[in-house]
Amino acid sequence: MIIQQIKWFFSRVAVIYLVIFIFCLTCLDLKTLDERIKVRRLNSAARDFSQLILFEKGLMAKDEKVSWQGYKDYFELILQYVPDDMIAKQFLGYVSYYVGDEARAIKLYKDVAQLGGQDVFWPDYNLGVIYYKKGMWTESAQYLFKAIGANPKLTAFLVQTSIIYRQVSASPYFKYTYGQQLENALEKSYILLLSTLNHLKQYDKMIILANSALGRGLPCKDALYLYLGVGLLEEGQLAQAEQFFQKSLLIEKNNPEVYYYMANIYKTMGRLKEAQNLLEVSLMLHRQNNPRFPYDRSINPRFF
Repeated sequence: MIIQQIKWFFSRVAVIYLVIFIFCLTCLDLKTLDERIKVRRLNSAARDFSQLILFEKGLMAKDEKVSWQGYKDYFELILQYVPDDMIAKQFLGYVSYYVGDEARAIKLYKDVAQLGGQDVFWPDYNLGVIYYKKGMWTESAQYLFKAIGANPKLTAFLVQTSIIYRQVSASPYFKYTYGQQLENALEKSYILLLSTLNHLKQYDKMIILANSALGRGLPCKDALYLYLGVGLLEEGQLAQAEQFFQKSLLIEKNNPEVYYYMANIYKTMGRLKEAQNLLEVSLMLHRQNNPRFPYDRSINPRFF
């Protein structure tokens, strides 16, 4: 009797374990199947990033339009599967901005900035640019200060480990290094921040920041000398301001703004003839409409 009861008990236990095993196996298979479906969907939705790169470089043909909807669908699909993917959010923010949904772009960039803490460059850079273009100087300065203080190693790590960036760099039009792009954007950050401080009339901070940028060895010395000169001019240090304007002209002689500010110095000094000559040069150069000037003219949000 006892032996029969033991056999009955173990037969029931065996059935239970068998059911659990089959259930677990089924769940594992379903999970694997779900992952495979996701991968297939992402692979089928993956984009050729050539258009985006050409657009960023300003090399799109005038009659060609970017397939924004396809890019938007792809990044949104990624975020369905990985809601906190910082790189997908950055790219979707970029696309949103250029299709006219500025509010969504700002929200996405702020989400990325929050996810990355204080150390991620690109969301703060893009927010600084967007607010600059809106004339919201205080907000622009807030994010641009964060951008120039970001950790380049963390930013580079996020890029290097991102599948999206690997897809972008696989394009034949991707003919530059990430380091070059980061250095270029860092230059633009300083230029916009100095211009923002000028709008805010914070000339003492302009002087400190321009000197700091020069100490970092950034290539845009002509712009940095200009803003340093403006800060010194507004602080009443005319002789020093003139020296830096002259330094700017030694690097770039076709910037109309430098001649304008130097004309103001000479006018204040009573050197009216020289001031008039410089104003005429400034006006002539303005009429040439050189796309490089003013320095903030061609600075836009970027996808990396």
